[in-house]
Amino acid sequence: MLHNKTNTTREASDTSGVSRRKYLAAVGAGAATGLAGCMGGGGGGTIKIGGMYLITGVASVLGKASAAAARTAVDAVNDAGGINGNDVEIVIRGHGDDPAAQLKSLVQEEQVDALVGLTSSGVALANAEAINQLGVPMTLTDIGTPYSTEFDTGTYPDKASFKKNIFRTNANTSTNVYGIAEDANANHSGSRVANIGPGYAYGEQVWSYFKAYSDGLGAGHEYVASEFPSLGATDMTPQINAIMDADPDVVFSGFWAGDAVTFFKQATEQGLFDQVDQVYMTLAMDPTVFSALGSTMPEGVKVAGWYWHSAFDNETNTEFLDQYADHAEDLPAIPSFTGGSAYSAIWMYKKAMEAAGGTDTGDVVSELEGIEVTGPRGTWTMNAESHQANAPSVLGVSSSDDDVPYDGLGLSNNKQVTLTRQKATNLLDGSGLPPGL
Repeated sequence: MLHNKTNTTREASDTSGVSRRKYLAAVGAGAATGLAGCMGGGGGGTIKIGGMYLITGVASVLGKASAAAARTAVDAVNDAGGINGNDVEIVIRGHGDDPAAQLKSLVQEEQVDALVGLTSSGVALANAEAINQLGVPMTLTDIGTPYSTEFDTGTYPDKASFKKNIFRTNANTSTNVYGIAEDANANHSGSRVANIGPGYAYGEQVWSYFKAYSDGLGAGHEYVASEFPSLGATDMTPQINAIMDADPDVVFSGFWAGDAVTFFKQATEQGLFDQVDQVYMTLAMDPTVFSALGSTMPEGVKVAGWYWHSAFDNETNTEFLDQYADHAEDLPAIPSFTGGSAYSAIWMYKKAMEAAGGTDTGDVVSELEGIEVTGPRGTWTMNAESHQANAPSVLGVSSSDDDVPYDGLGLSNNKQVTLTRQKATNLLDGSGLPPGL
């Protein structure tokens, strides 16, 4: 063993020790150039990566699973010789009450060479310009909104949020929801469709993309109801009953993490799954959801996501699964839907920094544009223009046939979904929604 694993991961406290005065000075005119030249040195022959995830509160299990996948990759990279012969260390932070301060502290105080993570599209969009000015590469691993990788400001002036140093390794909402719309069109065209999802931007956005893609495909659906319980709602029965009263054939839902557990339990009790032909979920591809539900999880639900352990049959995925189990701690021993993207981000940095011959931000960004990465989801390419990976999304069916390390269901009949920018643009025409591809 060439590298010592014991010190490659550090949990940094959720302090917000960057004062407003220092922050304003850092992001003022010319800050991007200054920070790009002096920050992210790492020092001591160690490459430092900062990881920031939602690790407390709502959806914390997802953030913890992403952090575990990133730690798994760091140890694997170190076992493979590190980056340019240097050990890699990852410093994990939570979003905390002030994500901007956490990001700046990672760069300015911890002096990380690159960033990974974020578990909230809202946080990613709100801090995009600050991340850009901090002057180190940032790879989004858990972010759905297509806006983060949309570069066409002329066509989508109020939505395009592309930044030169921000990349994404997970398939975004555009691809994820397209896979559902395509399946619904093929198997349930002309259906009465109802929506129930989380009452914030993500829930509303995925429903908008589903309708836009369905209309572009000529599905001929009738949209009969839409309900948005508040994030973290403990009682969804009024909204579930409202959906059932609309007598839909198909139900579309953007619930994930704890909200997905609540929805599945209460919708089962109300008889929703017996009443409708099909339920689609955009991001419930999560072993923590399935294990929490146990035998109450209904079979036959079609679930989308960015990664599922049994959807990819390749050597790298097998190695990842073996390694991840050692980092899962109190989580299920298989990764969440963010596992493939979090793991691949670290390996992507290794390839880019070694090609660049160091950690200079400009050189690394140049290498990341168009880079080809082989990981748990096979081989994919980072689009040089949008900074969006063309990695696939997955659509599977909840089933007892999957081999999972907990009492409950997994997914079977998994299919991989890909989407080009040209096809997405054509299907979304007239909706005002960007492809982000």
